[in-house]
Amino acid sequence: MHFLLITRRVSCSLNTAGRVIHNNARNFYRPRLKQCMTLPKAKLGLFFLGAASGIGLMRLSPLCPSFSVVSCQSNEPSIPKNRASEGYRKAHEWSTKELIAIVWPEIFHLIGAIMGALTAAVMNIYIPIYLGDLVNVLSRCVGSRENMFALYTPTLKLCSAYLTQSASTFLYIGLLASIGERLAARLRASLFAKLIYQDMSYFDLHNAGKLIDSITADVQAFKSSFKQCISYGLRSTTQVLGSIFALLSISPTLTCTLLGFLPCVFLIGSLMGTELRRLSRQAQLQSSLATSIADESFTHIRSVKALALEEAQIDRFCLETGKAKELNERLGYGIGVFQGLSNLALNGIVIGVLYVGAHLLSRNELTPGHLMSFLVTTETMQRSLAQLSLLYGHVVRGNTALNRVFEILHSASSVEGVNSGDGLFTTPKGLCDYWRQPGCAPDLRFDSVQFAYPCRPDATVLKTLDMVIPAGRVVALVGQSGAGKSTVVALVERFYDPSAGRILLGNHDLRDFTLDSLRGQMIGYISQEPQIFHTTIRENIRFGKPDATDEQVEEAARMANAHEFITTQLPQGYDTVVGQGADTVAGLSGGQRQRIAIARVLLKNAPVVLLDEATSALDAESEAQVQSALKTVMKGRTVLVIAHRLSTVRDADLILVMSGGKIVEQGTHDTLMSQNGVYHKLVQRQEGHEFLH
Repeated sequence: MHFLLITRRVSCSLNTAGRVIHNNARNFYRPRLKQCMTLPKAKLGLFFLGAASGIGLMRLSPLCPSFSVVSCQSNEPSIPKNRASEGYRKAHEWSTKELIAIVWPEIFHLIGAIMGALTAAVMNIYIPIYLGDLVNVLSRCVGSRENMFALYTPTLKLCSAYLTQSASTFLYIGLLASIGERLAARLRASLFAKLIYQDMSYFDLHNAGKLIDSITADVQAFKSSFKQCISYGLRSTTQVLGSIFALLSISPTLTCTLLGFLPCVFLIGSLMGTELRRLSRQAQLQSSLATSIADESFTHIRSVKALALEEAQIDRFCLETGKAKELNERLGYGIGVFQGLSNLALNGIVIGVLYVGAHLLSRNELTPGHLMSFLVTTETMQRSLAQLSLLYGHVVRGNTALNRVFEILHSASSVEGVNSGDGLFTTPKGLCDYWRQPGCAPDLRFDSVQFAYPCRPDATVLKTLDMVIPAGRVVALVGQSGAGKSTVVALVERFYDPSAGRILLGNHDLRDFTLDSLRGQMIGYISQEPQIFHTTIRENIRFGKPDATDEQVEEAARMANAHEFITTQLPQGYDTVVGQGADTVAGLSGGQRQRIAIARVLLKNAPVVLLDEATSALDAESEAQVQSALKTVMKGRTVLVIAHRLSTVRDADLILVMSGGKIVEQGTHDTLMSQNGVYHKLVQRQEGHEFLH
C-alpha cells in the first residue's frame, strides 16, 4: 500500500524545501534515555538495539545518502568580468524542447537511472519499517526459543531491502555518471565547433578566457546540476513524500507532534540563510578581485618588472586578500551559529518526539519497534529535506550555465556562410583549380569599401577605399600606423565583411565563396608572428594542405629554405614536436617559424598571397633567408605585401600609400620618391632611409 502511494506521487514537481540542517549521527540518540526510563528493560534494550543497528548500517553504507553539511555558497553564480561587452546579443533562454534534444540520445540510460533512484528511495523508506517489524518480533521472542523462527520473515525482508537498495544505488550512480560525461562531451564539442567557426568580430567583443570558461566551467556546472536533480532531487522528493505517509501510518499522533516542531526549523533556516548567502556572495566577489590582481600581474609580468611594481602589486594583492579573509571568517562564524542553532532545534524535535513516544509506549498505544521506525524515518526525511534545500543552488547554477551555453550555440555570425559546408562554391566549377595553375592568378579589387570594427562602430577605418592588386603582380601597401593596412588584409581573408562596398576576386565577390574554399584554397596568409601548433614539424606544414603526402611536405619545406634546419638542427627532423609543452622542442627562431609558415603557403599553392609585415621582426640574417623563400612564394601569384622595410617595398611592382583609410598615392618606388609626397616623407622620416614606419 505504501509503495503504491509513493509511486503515484513520484511525478510531482520538485518543490524547494526549507533549509533544514540536521544533527550529527553520534548525537542523535543521546537525549533519549531519560524519556524512556519507564519502559520495561527488555523492551528498552531491544528498542536501542534495533535503533543502533538500523542507524549504524545506514550510516556505514557508502551507498546510502550521508548527512550533508550546510552549503553557504551563493545560489547566484558569479558574473564573469566584462560580460557587459556582450550586450550586442541577447542571452538565449534555453527551452524544455532544447533540453530534451540534448538528453534524448541517452533516454534509455536516463530511464534506467531514474528507476534506480526511485527504487533506492523506496527502499530507504521501507528499511525503517522492516527494522521496526524485526524489533517488534524480537520483543515478543524474548526468553522463548520456539518463537525465534518468527524472525526469519522480517529478517529476510530487511536483508532483501538492503540488497535492493545497494544494487539500485550502484545502478543509478553509474548510469548518471555515464550520462553526465556523454552530455558534457557533446556540449563541449558543439560549443567548440560553434566558436571556432565564429567571425573575428565575435572574438573582438568577447574575452577568450570567458569563452573557454563556457566550454569547461559552464558545461561542468550543467552536468553537475543535471546529475544532482536526478540523484538528490528525484530521490529526496520521493523519500520525503514516502516518509510522510510512512510516519502517518506508524503513528498519526507522533507525526502531528513532529510537524508542529518543524516550522521553527524552517524559520531559523530562512532568517539566517539569507544573511549567509549575502556574505558568501561578498566573499566570492572579493576573492575574485584578489585573483584578478594576480592574473593581471602575471599576464603583464614584463611591464610589472620593467616598472619595478613588484612591491606595489604585492601590497594590492595582500590588501584585497585580507578583505576576503575577513569576509570568509565572518561567514565561517555565521555557518557555526547556523549549524549550532539548527542542531539545537532538531535535537529539540527528537526530544519532543521521544517524550510523546514514551507516553504512548507507557499506554501500550505504540510498540518499541514502531517508535524506532518512526525515529529512523524521521531522520531519513530530515536528510532528504536537507539535500533538497541544497539542491536549489545547484538548479540556479545549472540553469544559468545552460543559458550561457545556449547563448553561444544560438549566436549568429556577422560573416555570411561562416560555417563550413553551409553552401556550395557558387563561382563556376573548376575556377579555383584554374586560378591555381601557373600564370592564372586572379586580380583583387576593392570597390568603394567602407569598414568600421564592430567593437568600435563609430570609428570608420576605411573610407570609400578603391584599389586594385593586378593579377600575378606584387603590390606593397604602406602607410603610417593606424592607416588601415592590416584591416585590408583582414577583409581579404573575410575575418570581417565590409560595412559597404565590395571586394572582388577575379570579378567574383568574396561572399560568393565558401570560407573553406576562400581560405583553404584561394588565399595564403603569412603574418608577422605565425602560429606554430603543438604537433610535429611535418603536421605544422601539412596544415596548408591536409591531404598532402610526406614527399609534398618536404618539397614545400625545401622551397621555403626550411629543409636544412629541420633535418640538421631538430632532433627528430620532421617528426620533432614543437610548440607549447614540456615534451616539445622550444626556441624556434623567428626566421625558422616564418619559413615553416611559408612552406604551408607553398604547399597550399594558393593563387593569392597576403604578407602582413612578414619580415619586420627578423634580424638581417633571418630576413635574407626569409626573403629568398618569399621570392619563391611570390612567383606567378597575386601578392599583397604589408611592409615596413624598404628592401621589401622597393622591389614591388606597385606601391599603394594609405592615409586616413584611403589610397592617397600609388606608383613605383622611384615614381613616388620623385613626387615628394606622403611616401617620400615616410621614407625620409626613417633614420638612414632604411626602414619605413
